[in-house]
Amino acid sequence: MANNAAAFAALDEQIRRLRAVQGLAKDAAPEVADELKKELDAQIDRGQGPDGKPWAKRDDGRRPLRNAAGAVTVKAVGTVIVARVTGHHAYHHRGQTRGNVARPIIPTNRLTEPFTRAIKKVLDRRFAETMGAR
Repeated sequence: MANNAAAFAALDEQIRRLRAVQGLAKDAAPEVADELKKELDAQIDRGQGPDGKPWAKRDDGRRPLRNAAGAVTVKAVGTVIVARVTGHHAYHHRGQTRGNVARPIIPTNRLTEPFTRAIKKVLDRRFAETMGAR
């Protein structure tokens, strides 16, 4: 009888944890936003677009948009992550500058592997914590 009681208690605990997973996306969203901002900053430091392709050099041969990280914000709104480019960097992102050279800064169509990996890292860790994985 004691074995059954322990088994039911363990099952009840797992059910409680699974119910806690329902709020995982909203709880983890701010941390996901932070990880995505880090990934965007690293991409900007490398002089690349979100697809990993290097940006076209400036006319003087230097790397463009060196200070673009300051114009990028990433925040969680509920379970949605919103990334924005502001100021003159937004014109570069859209290719609305002299020469019409687009230098994408944030993903616009779909997330590439570095961004999905950053999201997965946070969610995997949060899920393991919630479920009590060791």
